[in-house]
Amino acid sequence: MENKYIITVVGKQTVDGESDKIEVITEGDIRVQDGRITITYPEYPEDDPAKKTDTTVILDKGVLSIERTGEMSSHLILEQSVRHECLYQTPMGQMFIGIFTDSINADIGEHGGEITAAYQLDFNRVVVSYNEFYISVKAK
Repeated sequence: MENKYIITVVGKQTVDGESDKIEVITEGDIRVQDGRITITYPEYPEDDPAKKTDTTVILDKGVLSIERTGEMSSHLILEQSVRHECLYQTPMGQMFIGIFTDSINADIGEHGGEITAAYQLDFNRVVVSYNEFYISVKAK
């Protein structure tokens, strides 16, 4: 696959009133088929670039799926006003987390665009963080 796009991903997490933001800029690709948008891109940690994580973001009929495979795998499903339980890989092992999506907004097509989402993470139905996800796809 030829990477024809610049992918910018910004994740913001707020826990106990303290916020942390992570930004990733990488090359990737986007495919649109029958209204389903698929964005794929690699991520390389600054401290160990050999530990690549492949990320696939799918937006289909208002449901946003974010699947990461590699050293730290996860599969999150975001659907506005719906709580999903998802698998999350940590250094200590796998765990299930709850995700309640407050909002998903998308202005994206085969030539790029943006997706934003706001959601809450919970363990045993106790909210532990508020999160925001932003992805921008621009042609190189």
